[in-house]
Amino acid sequence: MALTTKLAARFRSIGAAVVFLACTETAAIDINQHGLTGSWYEPAMSGQGIMLEVYPNAVAPGIGFLQGSWFTFKPIGYWDYDWEHRWYTFSGPVIGGQSSATLTIYQNVGGNFNAPPVTSAAAIGTVVLSFQDCGTATIQYSFTDGSHRPGTIPLTRLTPNVTCSANSETLASADFGYSGTWFDPATSGQGFVFELNPIAPVLFFVWFTYAPGYSEVGQVWYTGQVAYVPGSRTIPVTLYGTLGNSFDTGDPYVPFNGPVGAATATFTSCDAATFAFTLNTFVNRGQSGTINLSRVGPTPADCGL
Repeated sequence: MALTTKLAARFRSIGAAVVFLACTETAAIDINQHGLTGSWYEPAMSGQGIMLEVYPNAVAPGIGFLQGSWFTFKPIGYWDYDWEHRWYTFSGPVIGGQSSATLTIYQNVGGNFNAPPVTSAAAIGTVVLSFQDCGTATIQYSFTDGSHRPGTIPLTRLTPNVTCSANSETLASADFGYSGTWFDPATSGQGFVFELNPIAPVLFFVWFTYAPGYSEVGQVWYTGQVAYVPGSRTIPVTLYGTLGNSFDTGDPYVPFNGPVGAATATFTSCDAATFAFTLNTFVNRGQSGTINLSRVGPTPADCGL
C-alpha cells in the first residue's frame, strides 16, 4: 500500500506527499484516470491556470496520485518590489470511484534559473479539487502562509478532451500519453508540464522556473503553444511571457502576453525528452541551452502506442 522507493523519491522532488483520505462521496466522474491530465483555466482570468497529471492506481489498486501545477501571480496589494509571478504545486492521493480529492499546496522558492540548487517544497495550504465532468471542475483553496486567501475557482479545459470518460478512460492515444510532468533531476524543484493534444492538435506547456536576482521567492514561468502534426516527436515552439495580472482575479490592467524566445521540445522516448531554448527578452533574456528531461512519475500505458 505504498509507492515504490523510486516513485516516492520522484514525487517528493516536486513537493508531493502521500496522505490517505477517507471519502464517502458518490462520484459524478472517476478522478482516478489519466484522461484528466492536461491544461485547465478560468476564461475570465485568461493568462493564468492549472496543469494536471493523474497517475492512475500509482499508490495501490484503486488509489491514484494527482500532481497539479498552478501558474499565477502575486495577490493584489503585495507591493514588495518582488517579481510578480507565483507558482505552486498541489498533490496527493485520489480514490477510484470518487470525483474530488483534498490535496496539499506546496511552494518552492530560492532557486536559480535552469541551475542548482535543488529546492525544497514547503506546505502552505490545501485545495479541494472537484470534477463535474471531463471538461469542467472547481478548485477550492485555502492558504496557511499568512496571506489569508480562501476562494473557489471554476475551471474549464483549455484543449479538447482526449481519453477521459465518466467512469474510466475509453481510448488510447499515443500522443496524449506524452502529456504530464517532466523535470531535470539535477534541478529538482523546477520543471515542465506538457500537454500533447492530438485532437486540437496542439502542444501546450508551462515551464516552472526562477528569475535571477529579484527576491527570495524569485519564481517565473513561461508558456508555449503551437499547432503540430499528430505523431510528431520534435516540435518547435515560441516561448511566451505574461505580465500584468493578479492572483485569482481579472486585473484592471491589460496583461502583457508576448513572445520572449524560441524552443524545440523533442520526445526521444516515453521517459526521456530534451528542451532546447533561447530567451531573447524577459527576465532571463540572453539565456540559452538544452535541458535533458525525465518523467516525474510512471509512464502512461498508452504512450507511444
